[in-house]
Amino acid sequence: MAKKGRTTTGKIESGNLRALLVRSPRRTVSLQVNPDLSLVMKAPSDTPEPFLRDFLERRRLWVERNLERMARIRAAAPEWKDGSSLPFLGGELVLRVEKGVRARARLQGGTVFATVKDPDDTTEARAAVERLYAREAAVRFPVMLDACLKRVADWHFSKPELRVRTMRSRWGSCDSRACVVTLNSRLLRFSPEVVESVILHELAHLKYRHHGPRFYGLLAELCPDYETLQKELAEVYLE
Repeated sequence: MAKKGRTTTGKIESGNLRALLVRSPRRTVSLQVNPDLSLVMKAPSDTPEPFLRDFLERRRLWVERNLERMARIRAAAPEWKDGSSLPFLGGELVLRVEKGVRARARLQGGTVFATVKDPDDTTEARAAVERLYAREAAVRFPVMLDACLKRVADWHFSKPELRVRTMRSRWGSCDSRACVVTLNSRLLRFSPEVVESVILHELAHLKYRHHGPRFYGLLAELCPDYETLQKELAEVYLE
């Protein structure tokens, strides 16, 4: 058993379920399923192993459902290879990868043309496409923000400064004090309705900073289909 005040790692198993065990000076036990299909359990330093094994077993159905979901998300992710499909604003683009001097991509009609030094290097192709998405988002998102503001004009929102970034852990954010909304360029993978739901979510934060009842009450008025649209975001792994 780990000493209090220290963070240690080990393993915990129950049948065919195996998780990385991280003990630390925390108060609760938690379990997470990672996109690589691994399990991580976090627990207080002095929690007995029999309790942790039972905890893992009691969450077996939850773990299995989430493993299936993560496997489905991974299978639907772009392959970043020549001929693969790329989601784009509710439709699909075809990726054509060609050898070139440097990694870059351009959008022409329904095709993304990416030139890379090594056509077999999917990392290089992905980076080029991500930069293209960022450029496209910087042009398209301000128009979508203006459309959203016009739709909810009765609430008299101040027009925020809009920033577009390629983010790894969130779809959007709002600094209500500075009146700045930041959107993830990867939102271009979704339909315009999903992108607008994220914009409306961030606009609601200009009125209410925290996710309390008043915030969700306002959001329900701004975007009645918000919960349904957000389910699509949950089916995509940002990495």
